[in-house]
Amino acid sequence: MPEKFDTRRRHELLSDERHEALQPESLLRKLGLKRGDTMADIGSGPGFFTVPAAEIVGPEGLVLAAEIKGEMLSAVKSPVTEKGLTNVRVVKTSDTEVPIPPETCDFVLLAFVLNEIGQRASFLHRMGRLLRPGGRIVVLEWYPREKADFPPADQRIPQDVLLEDAHSAGLRVDSERDLNDDKYLYVLTRSKR
Repeated sequence: MPEKFDTRRRHELLSDERHEALQPESLLRKLGLKRGDTMADIGSGPGFFTVPAAEIVGPEGLVLAAEIKGEMLSAVKSPVTEKGLTNVRVVKTSDTEVPIPPETCDFVLLAFVLNEIGQRASFLHRMGRLLRPGGRIVVLEWYPREKADFPPADQRIPQDVLLEDAHSAGLRVDSERDLNDDKYLYVLTRSKR
């Protein structure tokens, strides 16, 4: 079973260094998130992407902060409340279920979570079912080389393996790029049948 992130280290997910490296608001805008969209932040953690996404989609939009760990869902509520955001809903998930209705999302974000999933192709298939027509899944992952202590290099997903999982899930690659020296990004959409 893949190793899960230790919630006692959740403060690291909100560090200034991480903000500088990933620039979440700018990244989400470049990826096409816009006012009125519905986004699912799967594995939202303490809200690193959730909060800027809620600000981008505005009151007409919705951000679903989906997380398996209750401590992370509690942590995301704090900045949401502080900023007065009323367009964020927390969703408790499990290893096998993400209780979000099909075809409700314009944008599904999987930021550094696939490495914690055992059956990735099956999981990606379920994420694809969340998409409205024209919707997209954005995957951010680490290159499989040792740079930091988590996740271990052997749990990082090589790009060819991610592509195989996506294809098996009925998804196609819309675009791909390096995020920085140790991270990559894929935009996936449902394959036309």
